[in-house]
Amino acid sequence: MKIKSVLMMLSVASIMMACDKEDSGSKTVDFAGSYKGYTLASCNYFQNMISPDETVVITKNTDGSASVSFTSATWGTFTITDAQASISGNVCSLSGSGQTQSMGGSTSAYDCTFTAEIKSQTDARMEFSIPAVMGGMTLTFQTGDAPADLLLAGTYEGYTDADCAMFQDRYTDGESVKLTANGDGSVKVVFESASWGTFTVESATATKEGEEYVFTGSGSVAMGMGESTSNYDFTLSGRTNAAKDDFSIAFNVPAVMGGLTITLLPGTAPTTEE
Repeated sequence: MKIKSVLMMLSVASIMMACDKEDSGSKTVDFAGSYKGYTLASCNYFQNMISPDETVVITKNTDGSASVSFTSATWGTFTITDAQASISGNVCSLSGSGQTQSMGGSTSAYDCTFTAEIKSQTDARMEFSIPAVMGGMTLTFQTGDAPADLLLAGTYEGYTDADCAMFQDRYTDGESVKLTANGDGSVKVVFESASWGTFTVESATATKEGEEYVFTGSGSVAMGMGESTSNYDFTLSGRTNAAKDDFSIAFNVPAVMGGLTITLLPGTAPTTEE
């Protein structure tokens, strides 16, 4: 009887420590910690709306379950107090349910479910599902830096500053440039201007450099007077911060007017003296 009791106790202890012990030589997975990464939000109204610089905090309860806390400036506060843990190979899985509050400025509370697959502090994927919001919303959290192409996607509005050998600081308000993720890490860039024509870069390279995101590419633009136009090669050079409120997007056309550069900047054009 004593031998059976000891074996039973060892079996229970092994289950409770599932995510902390090595299993047949597999790597230890400790799920407690602060995870830094980004979220992609999807629902019936939009897909892959990205939020960089997010943090999910997971703590281990005394019974071996997990408490999850996720506060997002965009999506509100998510709380899961009793997520169950299991392990398979080198992956620790968590699943549970809880609530989210203050979502999108609302003070209502919504039920949500939570799942996670954790390999390490720097390699984890988590999902928060909120069925009652926007026809069913899912937030997917991934550790690491936000993909440059997804973060850059959007419409950048402001004014353009045109400079060449013949003139400087020719400003035009109400201009915009649209960036679209191609799905392969690159972005499509389109600048339609009543003053300067339509600039299109089908596949601009997008990368992160320090705290900024940059994109470069080239294309051809039709420019001219009246109905007489010619095609000219141009290069694109753009940069922005993660919030996309401090940016510079420049189109350089070397063969036009001794070298024409049109730069989109945020805000409205500076006041010029007459």
